[in-house]
Amino acid sequence: METSTQSGEKLQSGNSMEQCIRDCIACYQECISCIPHCLSQGGKHVEQKHMTLMMECAEMCNMSATLMQLKGEFAYEHCQLCAKVCDACAESCSGVDPNDSMMQKCADMCRRCADSCRNMGH
Repeated sequence: METSTQSGEKLQSGNSMEQCIRDCIACYQECISCIPHCLSQGGKHVEQKHMTLMMECAEMCNMSATLMQLKGEFAYEHCQLCAKVCDACAESCSGVDPNDSMMQKCADMCRRCADSCRNMGH
């Protein structure tokens, strides 16, 4: 089943949307769980731009999942923006410390969510 958004894009309500919801929730959880880790590490981990981006990514993912569950009018557009934020967060997490497995796990989840959000409307 498809739903039209205000911009005329088609919002998929099948497996791609369900997977995207799961990926957004997982990304939200991953970003939130990294915040205490970053705070305990200090240094580059707690730079304002990085911390703010992780919080922004978590909130975008949470809202994207909610809008898709509601079959909201702006879910598609929000998911496209969410993909951009997830890409930026993945880059930030990767750059903090390439040897920090928790940061790399967060970056991987952000990339997966970004891909899922980009593909959700197709």
